[in-house]
Amino acid sequence: MNNLQQSSATAARQSEEATPTSMRVKKRNGNFEAVDINKIVKAIARCCYGLKSVDALRIATKTISGLYDGATTQELDKLSIQTAASLIFEEPEYSRLAARLLNNYIDKEVANQEIYSFSQSIAFGVKEGLIGERVAKFVIENSRKLNDAIEADRNDYFEFFGLRTVYDRYLLKNRTTRGVIESPQYCWMRVACGLSETPADAIRLYRLFSALEYIPS
Repeated sequence: MNNLQQSSATAARQSEEATPTSMRVKKRNGNFEAVDINKIVKAIARCCYGLKSVDALRIATKTISGLYDGATTQELDKLSIQTAASLIFEEPEYSRLAARLLNNYIDKEVANQEIYSFSQSIAFGVKEGLIGERVAKFVIENSRKLNDAIEADRNDYFEFFGLRTVYDRYLLKNRTTRGVIESPQYCWMRVACGLSETPADAIRLYRLFSALEYIPS
């Protein structure tokens, strides 16, 4: 059994002893469902791989204690992120956990707008008037190579405060909903495309950005 499976199994066993709740949350489709601590613990435990000093059940129970009946699933996700972040100065590994939870939140926000690739993100940005003509043309002409070069697992390089800064200040947003329309990896690639003349150059620059070896500002 690997560390993730052990963490999930331990959290699941512990959550069976947790106090049940009758609160409900509002899902993205508008339906309501009862708050399920087991489900929350499992979602958090999936982000605990390699982190030996974090406690998924602790995050889940503290998250639920801050909820109210009828809260949205987005609010639940934000609370879990904030809860993990609040423990960083007690145990630094919570920074990695909070970053992973925030990355999941960003992925949901992007996917909720039916954006599933870098080129779709750019197309959405063009429609919103956020992307210049040169970058738009460059991405259209090289979309397959650029899409294939995205390495989503590099989001795991972030600590919480770094990812929070990227999310708050640098990711492009839907002008109407204010939801982000790109992931951190899409953002790195977008900047790389703006600074490159060929797809090969863009991919090389993207790999520097995404490895956090060189960060544009």
